[in-house]
Parts: sequence; C-alpha cells; structure tokens
Amino acid sequence: ILVLLDGSASMLDNTVVNVIRLRNMPEPVQRRAPKWRRAVATVDWLSTQFPRESEYQLYVFNTKATPALADTAGKWLPVSNRDQLERAVGSLDAVTPAGGTSLAAAFQVAAALTPRPAHIYLITDGLPTQGSGAAGAKVSGRDRLKFFNQALKELPNGIPVNVILAPMEGDPMAASAFWQLAMATRGAFLAPASDW
Repeated sequence: ILVLLDGSASMLDNTVVNVIRLRNMPEPVQRRAPKWRRAVATVDWLSTQFPRESEYQLYVFNTKATPALADTAGKWLPVSNRDQLERAVGSLDAVTPAGGTSLAAAFQVAAALTPRPAHIYLITDGLPTQGSGAAGAKVSGRDRLKFFNQALKELPNGIPVNVILAPMEGDPMAASAFWQLAMATRGAFLAPASDW
C-alpha cells in the first residue's frame, strides 16, 4: 500500500487568497491550517485500515517526493510494526505544506518500489503545477492538465489509484481528471466534504 500525500502550499486552504495569507504566517500556524489537518487526519484514518499482514510506504510530495520516515526511501514497511507506523503518520505533524506540485515525482516513487504497490492512495487537492522539471511563475489550467497527463506516463500499469480529492478553487478540471484516473485504474474516487 503506497500513500502519496500532497504537501504543496495549496494544501493550506481551498481558496487562493487564504493560501497566500497562510504562506506568510509562521510555519506552526501553517501546520495547523484546517485543510492540512484534514489531509493528515485522512492519512491517520487510512493507516488504521491497512491489513496487518500487509506492507506500506508513506510519501509526502510537492516539487519532489520524500518518505515520511527518513532512511526508508524505496523500502516497504510492515504494518505489523505499529510503533513504526505511528511514527510515520506522526511525522506528518512536522511537515509544512510548501511549494508547487509535481505529480510526476509522486508517481516515480510508485515506479521505483519493488515489488510494485498493490494499491496507491493519492491525497491531493488539484492538478499538478509542474511536470518533472520546474515550471514558470504562472501556470494555466491547460498547463496543469498537460502536467497531469505527463505524470500518468510515470505511473506503472495495473495499480489501482484511489484518489481522495480536497478540491481547490480555480481548478475545475481536477475532479474530472482524477475521477477518470481512478476509474481507468479500477481505483476509487472520493471528494469528501470539508467536515469529513
């Protein structure tokens, strides 16, 4: 089970104005942003649903993907080691959402893991703001869809992608694109209410 958590700045709030406002606040305030806390709580809830005999890996991604637990890159971790699992989820409390979003970086993690993940849980709020390389300061909706389609080329075939989307304003194509990804891979798509 591979959990990919979007840790970009847009995970601070559902509106662009509030994302900008929060980005200028101290990091402890940013880490307490309600949208980010819901994303972390979602990972926490998912972790309680993992079958005990399975293995997992948890990555946070923005412009790059980083394992939640240092020194575990590319390694599967046993769910049966509950202390380690709690440390992995607990480490998210120290993450401050920042930067843009490279879905390609997240999917490259899935491609690099051996054996391949049986399931991917993708927690995000919209289409990526960059591809494999850095993007300019302004990214159009068309660019974001292009980056999304480029990222799909990094995703190994045959892995169900379960998407949990916390929609961001001004990204109308995201829900459709992620729903199609979930359906094409035989995954699930969920866009929970903000009080979920």
